[in-house]
Amino acid sequence: MLALAPSTVRAQAPAQAPAQAPAQAPAQAPAQAPADTLRASIIYTGRSLGALGVRRAQAEHELLTEQANAEGAPFKLVSHMAWRAPGIVILFPGQEPEGTELPFVLAEHANAERLDGVRALVSADVMLVQDPWRPEPDLVAMLERNPRRTLDFPDLVEARVTVSRLRTPAEQRVVIVEQPGAVWPADPAAWTVGEMNRVDVLDSRLFELPLNLGQMGPRATIVRRIRAEAQAAGAIAITVDLGHQQGDLDLLPADRAHLDFTALQRLGYTAVVPFEFELALGAAALDSLRRAFPDLTLLAANVTAKDSSLFTPSRMVYAGRLRVGLVGLVNARARERLPRAAARDFTFEAPQAAARREVDRLRAAGATSIVVLSNLDAADNAVIAQEVMGVDAIVADMPVRWAPERTLTRVYLPERPFARPGAPALVARSAANGVVVGRLDLSFATRPEMPRPYLVALANQVEPVTDRTPLDSAMVREINAMATLARQPRGELMVPAFVDIADQYPELREFDDVTRQGRMSQAMWEAFMARLLRLRASAEVAVIRRLDQFPPLIGKLHENEIGAWLWTEDQVVVLDVLGSDLRAMLSADTRGELATSGIDMANGLVLGHRLDNQTYYRVATSDVLYEGARARTFSRGRRVRRLFTIGADGDLVPSNDGAALALKDFVFEELRLIRRESRGREQIDRIAALVAPGQPHINLLSFTFVRPTLWVSLNEISKSSGYSSVPESRVNTRNSWVVGTSGRFIATHERRATATDVGLSIAYARQGVPGPDSPPATETADDLKLDVTFRPSAFPNSRVQWRPFVRGLFDTEFTPTEDAATHVRNPRQMAVRATAGYLRVGSDVWRRLELGAAIENDLGQPNLQYGAQAIADLERRFGGATRAGSAGDLTYRMHNDFTYFLPSPGDTPRHLALRYNMVHELSVPLVDELSLSIAADFFFFQGKVSTNRTPGASMLLRVGLTYDRLWKPRYQPFF
Repeated sequence: MLALAPSTVRAQAPAQAPAQAPAQAPAQAPAQAPADTLRASIIYTGRSLGALGVRRAQAEHELLTEQANAEGAPFKLVSHMAWRAPGIVILFPGQEPEGTELPFVLAEHANAERLDGVRALVSADVMLVQDPWRPEPDLVAMLERNPRRTLDFPDLVEARVTVSRLRTPAEQRVVIVEQPGAVWPADPAAWTVGEMNRVDVLDSRLFELPLNLGQMGPRATIVRRIRAEAQAAGAIAITVDLGHQQGDLDLLPADRAHLDFTALQRLGYTAVVPFEFELALGAAALDSLRRAFPDLTLLAANVTAKDSSLFTPSRMVYAGRLRVGLVGLVNARARERLPRAAARDFTFEAPQAAARREVDRLRAAGATSIVVLSNLDAADNAVIAQEVMGVDAIVADMPVRWAPERTLTRVYLPERPFARPGAPALVARSAANGVVVGRLDLSFATRPEMPRPYLVALANQVEPVTDRTPLDSAMVREINAMATLARQPRGELMVPAFVDIADQYPELREFDDVTRQGRMSQAMWEAFMARLLRLRASAEVAVIRRLDQFPPLIGKLHENEIGAWLWTEDQVVVLDVLGSDLRAMLSADTRGELATSGIDMANGLVLGHRLDNQTYYRVATSDVLYEGARARTFSRGRRVRRLFTIGADGDLVPSNDGAALALKDFVFEELRLIRRESRGREQIDRIAALVAPGQPHINLLSFTFVRPTLWVSLNEISKSSGYSSVPESRVNTRNSWVVGTSGRFIATHERRATATDVGLSIAYARQGVPGPDSPPATETADDLKLDVTFRPSAFPNSRVQWRPFVRGLFDTEFTPTEDAATHVRNPRQMAVRATAGYLRVGSDVWRRLELGAAIENDLGQPNLQYGAQAIADLERRFGGATRAGSAGDLTYRMHNDFTYFLPSPGDTPRHLALRYNMVHELSVPLVDELSLSIAADFFFFQGKVSTNRTPGASMLLRVGLTYDRLWKPRYQPFF
């Protein structure tokens, strides 16, 4: 055992191994190695769910369901609770047990009806056995006919078992499966609760009996035995853990942390490399935990906290002449899963820089060997091995497989006394999820000319943690007492069996490879959660984290089983996100860590409409994404809502009187609502609608506020005297200061193929002409335009960029202009225009391009005119368009509206041949969509008769406040 001092660890004398524990000597050095070998053993476990965690990874039943599909045999899948002891499973084949039947079975199992020599198939994960009382058809033979049987499951070997059956006083059928040599534990605490799966095919059924993996009871047995073996072989033993994962274990985080660390302390652990669970506690809670367990060092070289003493970057273990240095490296990906309150407490450093610094420090302190303890990803461990000189071994947490086999790797270093310290001699390939216990043995020697010990050999062995190992009953009792565990009732049926859903909706089987085998896949469940959140939050897009834990459950799913699929502490956040930020976040998700609904990134669609980089979308997400590593993406978000109430129909209603809502609670409540309101086929229909793949197209109604602006301006006019009767305020004005307002409002109904825009444009301004003899203030802008456009929807990635459109326009004014020469009011403008042409699907720069033919008649003085019209709008953002996290964007816009009418018989001085309006505008963001607008507005014109054929121009330099917003009432609040 080891005793921790404030800055060092010194080993006590090795304890003797228990008599019943076989001593296994560590790896021996080659024959030429010196005889006075010294040894150290690092006993380690990978990141896990701690004291209460359990894993299962059964996929063998898919051999049968695949073959049943191939042979056209209908099947059903069912899951039930079962009791397990090494080599024994007690199951209830027909129904879920109540949970109180174990004492009866322990008392009566000797009186059960027995069948010996029943054929079974056993692997590292499961045991498969057919119900011997239903031998036809032969399901094991059907399974063996699957071509994947020998290719993908070579470890599935034939065995013989004993199967017994009896009935409880409540007439429940009990089946007992025993492997040869199994010993019945009389102590109920020696049994664990597991799951059994049942595959019904025609008139028979196959039992799949998965192993419980990673439980603390078997782990305690293995850790104590391995440590005793190491000490009996003369080695010092150092026991370390590579951290804990988040998981829903029905305990408050602080209580779970105390329970986990108590179990580690009882087992003699001396160091923990923190992972996402420890870091999520926050610095203050983690410091309290450290003080409560001073013998457990939090080892982290690349993470610092506000309290610099919270983490120890490296430690030296002293034992006689040995000095073994330990360096802890934390996976930076854990940061992405921390809420902002916890993430602010910690600063992460590049792991290679931190490792290099600590290795140099340990070497300078005289370390005889240095071992890195890492829960980094495999690629990051490879970088450490390549770039950090002087590391002898890396104890790594590599999630290679769920239930790895027992392995042993030896490395000899015959030239080590004369070698320069370089790359690690061994990366100890462990497994994540706590499903193995590893032992890294370091063998040392000395030479007369080199009194300091040097490393001559390494050996790494791992042993699976399964319920085939007798558990430590005392440890299990203590854990259960501390956690006050009680078996929760199975609860209501939340999700019907996927086979039943797929029978009604066969297309759901084709979702992915897992659904083809008759059970819901992780991808389908995550898509369901995202879709449900999007619908209930009235959002266009939902983005959530994929689940870390997803036990492979089959059959009907009740409340406690659904809980196993909702291991997330995330809380719901709803906000508006700019399209460019949304696109950047999802494009950067190269590891596939996010699940979405409503958005199709491959085709650039949001609910069937083109994803526009300059548009805000209502997004439902989680606080860990909003506040964590992706907080930069959401920094330009608007109208953030974090407090909700749940309406009678299950909708999320933002409310200042509401409360933060956990994502798992939200999903539970929705499933409970569906269950309350529906049964049987109706429940299947509602669940199927939520898990159905594909992104729907939804007709969208939106309102666009095209920069309604209150402005002041300096007006300069250049013209001849022949324009006095033109009914355009911009033409009949004089040099002046102008105060005005202008803007455009558009209501759009966008369907799958076509869209309709109804627009209203308003411009009104009054001028004051300088000078003592100036006339009273007059209007310089007085326009009221109503237009209706029928156009195709904006399809992305279409080869046809130009598409037809038609538009009708009515252009009038509030008050008519006055002829400056005669002081007679001109007839009120009442122009009706029809335009037909082609428009180009907008891009991020050219927002609008149109070219069309126009027909216009001014009803104030009829004169039918024919001509052409072209419109081009450009927009560029600066200071954030390509950089998520910008506080805002400086936006430049250029508007061009060109119209030319051919000569016509009824032309008068009132009519213009040329109208060309060009506006250059710079918008400086102030608050949300409110901006400071600085614009240069040019209007060029030319008449159609001899008196006004000299071109004219009007220029406005405007400064004002403007508002620019595309508002979708179905999804977005206005404020």
